[in-house]
Amino acid sequence: MDLSSLDKATAAHESTVGALIAHLASREIKVHTYARNSPKFDAGWAVGTELFIAEVKSLTGTSQDQQVRLGIGQVLDYAQQLRHRGSGHSIRPVLVLEKKPADGRWASLAQAVGIRLTWGPRFEGI
Repeated sequence: MDLSSLDKATAAHESTVGALIAHLASREIKVHTYARNSPKFDAGWAVGTELFIAEVKSLTGTSQDQQVRLGIGQVLDYAQQLRHRGSGHSIRPVLVLEKKPADGRWASLAQAVGIRLTWGPRFEGI
């Protein structure tokens, strides 16, 4: 295992989470982490009756396709788990990437399955 690559990916993940929180804070939206006995998503926030849950993926030092696929699966799973709990909110899954993915097909795939896809540093669409 290449620990240097792992360290870079972890740093990129944490940096992206921090940038997302700052972006949402600039819009006066407070970000929360998961609650006890809930799916372990990276960030969550509410706007009206909509509950947004985000999975953040770094694209540093790994296969971008693999990371995006993993993120799609995770955020869909988290959204489904929360829907089954009947919170009274509309659950909106969001996949947040460190940067724009090299392959443009991910935007249309995300849209087709009901995921908002965004990336740093501007986090357009959220």
